[in-house]
Amino acid sequence: GRVLSVPEPYIPPVGARVMSLQDGTSKMSKSAENDGSRINLLDTPKQIETKFKRAKTDLFEGLEFGNPERPEATNLLSLYQLATGYSKESIIQECGSMRWSEFKPKLADAVIASLEPLQSRYTELVDDPAYLDAILKEGAEKASEVADQTVRDVK
Repeated sequence: GRVLSVPEPYIPPVGARVMSLQDGTSKMSKSAENDGSRINLLDTPKQIETKFKRAKTDLFEGLEFGNPERPEATNLLSLYQLATGYSKESIIQECGSMRWSEFKPKLADAVIASLEPLQSRYTELVDDPAYLDAILKEGAEKASEVADQTVRDVK
C-alpha cells in the first residue's frame, strides 16, 4: 500500500489571501515589521480597534468589492465577510453606502467577536499547565507510534 500520501490543498473561496492592513496589495504576514499591518490572534480588543482605525483606506465614496483601484476596500470588506460569514451581497447591502469612519468600528467589533472563542479557550489552556503537559505527552506518544510505523513501512 501507499505509505506517504500527497495532501490535497484546500483553498477557501474567501480569505485564501488576507492582505495587509497597511497595503491592500501585499499579503498579511506575521513577519512584517509593522505590527499594525496585521491582526494577531491574541491581540486585545483595543489593539484590534486601533489597527483597524489606522488601516489604509481610500477617498472614494461608499464601499465595494473587487474594484482593482480599491484593494484596501476589497481587503477590509473580505475581512468583514470572514468574521461574520455574511455574503458579499448582504455586506454591500448593509455597508455599501457607509463611510470608512462608520465601517471600521463595525469591522473591529466583528473581528473581536469572531476571535473571542479562540482567545477564551487559549486563556483556559494556558491557565492549566498540568492539562497542557498531559495533552503534549499524549500527542507525543501518538506521534511517535505513527512515525515509528511509517519508518518501518518505508524501509
